[in-house]
Amino acid sequence: MPAEFEIGVGTWSWGERLIWDFGSDYDEQSLSEVFLRALRDRVLFFSTSESFAEGRAEQILGDFLSRATERPFVSSKDAPYPWRLRRADFKSALRASLTRLRIPALDLYQVLPPAGWMGLPVLAECLSEAYDSGLVRAVGVSNFTAQQIEQFYELLNRFGTPLSFVETEYSLLDRDIERNGVMEVCGRLNLRIIAQRPLAMGVLTGKFLSRPEPEGARRKFLSKYRNPSLSLLIRLMNNIGSEYEGKNCAQVSLNWLIRKGVVPIPGAKRIDQVMQNNQAAGWSLTDEDVQRLDDLSANLLNLNKETSSTEEQQEA
Repeated sequence: MPAEFEIGVGTWSWGERLIWDFGSDYDEQSLSEVFLRALRDRVLFFSTSESFAEGRAEQILGDFLSRATERPFVSSKDAPYPWRLRRADFKSALRASLTRLRIPALDLYQVLPPAGWMGLPVLAECLSEAYDSGLVRAVGVSNFTAQQIEQFYELLNRFGTPLSFVETEYSLLDRDIERNGVMEVCGRLNLRIIAQRPLAMGVLTGKFLSRPEPEGARRKFLSKYRNPSLSLLIRLMNNIGSEYEGKNCAQVSLNWLIRKGVVPIPGAKRIDQVMQNNQAAGWSLTDEDVQRLDDLSANLLNLNKETSSTEEQQEA
């Protein structure tokens, strides 16, 4: 990924009916507008996965890529299905992703922690082979622990294959990587961090302060980010944003990540969303404003943990 990329587009919602209600709230035409607007705004990084909507997200992105006049940077992920046992299974999955995306090689291919017999040593061999053959131009990992990142870095190094990226959840409402060693390892090994769920599935846009959370599967995911003092954080971000030509809380939240040296990949289903997300780049919060957000976010997260602990003790 070129160093100048500050922000990307996540495609978890593309084609996903169960969690994101694809086909009702938005459709392929909406996503086409998202894609074209991102290119227009020079946001040229798209992140997808073979597991998103069972490959449908890759297919939709591939349709757009086939008609695009400019080739953006494309990342995809290998899903750790337990029935994949052999190197041939890995290669088949990679080639299937390339077929759906209609491209000859991936700019970045990431692997998740293994879930079956294919452990980290075999995954390292498979990725190194794909890298050497030119099917993959850069290698990354997704949702690895700090220990797994270090181990995988060393395994790849034996084959002369560089590990370049770590994708992980990171936002003002999830700062675990600052405490669990992931951020420290990435800094020490010079690995660039890509932030999943940078807006906490929409919570950091502030929209759920004034309207109910969606029903169904998505509501279960959102429970992780509920916080009795969330409105304080939203208010602070809006106040800070007003000092930067009227930026909103979502844009401030994304810029906070950019200031941390992280590349956020917010999802977008409609053109208004991608337009707002893209305006999080090209400017910079001051050190003082970053610190204000750090402090309030830390207080909220500590409060949330204390509240959860108290509730668990009461239930016990």
